[in-house]
Amino acid sequence: MKMPELSTMLKTRVVFKTLIIQVCLLCGILLAAWGLQALYAATDRTTFPQGVSLPTDTAKLTENEKGKILLDAITHQLRREMDSTFGWTFNDIIFNRYILDNRAYRQYGVYNATKYLLDLYSSQIAKLGGSDRESEFLYRARTNNFVMDPRSFIFPSAEGTYAKGLKLLDEYKASLDSGKGVYNCRTDDLYASFVAVTGENLLGYALGLLEDAQSLPFYKLDNRIYEVQGMVLVLRDFIRTLYELYPEIKAKNNEENLAAAMDCLNRICTYDPLYITSSVNSGELVLSYLLFAKARLEDVRDSIRM
Repeated sequence: MKMPELSTMLKTRVVFKTLIIQVCLLCGILLAAWGLQALYAATDRTTFPQGVSLPTDTAKLTENEKGKILLDAITHQLRREMDSTFGWTFNDIIFNRYILDNRAYRQYGVYNATKYLLDLYSSQIAKLGGSDRESEFLYRARTNNFVMDPRSFIFPSAEGTYAKGLKLLDEYKASLDSGKGVYNCRTDDLYASFVAVTGENLLGYALGLLEDAQSLPFYKLDNRIYEVQGMVLVLRDFIRTLYELYPEIKAKNNEENLAAAMDCLNRICTYDPLYITSSVNSGELVLSYLLFAKARLEDVRDSIRM
């Protein structure tokens, strides 16, 4: 064999071996990243296929019992986050929004959606009429406790303040049991609820977070995706609970619309890719789920108005 041919063969082998080593290293890095993510998920959940649990027979519930269930649906995800492995971490010194950023921004989304729906519940649903007074417990909770910045960890801490707010909500539920509290969800309140969900402060805001997904750096994009997921976790519980508690929504032939919307929301609640960049797992899939769910929920909203 001539020397030039031998040299070419040796170079080819070196290149091939180098390529094999690089592929093995890449596979090893990906496998290690997947393993670390799986290990973390075993100690602290990262996907949420199931929402709030509801009674099997809602037809026999009184209005006050429905009021308690709906309030629990609004606060279910906030309670779950606060009781989770690492607690409320958006304001944590160690496990904070820079260390566990996906978790922290999911909590931020949960907080925003919970606060907005709690305002709706207190100022509109849990009242006899527009001029009626709000429940003292609900009013104090939403204006004193749930307005606390989620980033605050001292004097007072956000987590401690939210815990006090949740106790006030429990006092409101006790007032419903004693007959002193008021809950009065009418058809126009159902319509207002779907207006709120599809409006600019909830699904509209979520869409706005991802509208420029491809131009965002990955460290901002993943935070926005998980903030959207946090909001959707709360909205999914709220929508499903309304639908199950109030058969007049179903009576408007909304089964297909709601099933399609819930399928998209469930996909967002279980979205947890290995990595996110502006070109891979860029948020466009989540954005498409949001758009489709919003359109179907707008159909439900419009059917209630008719």
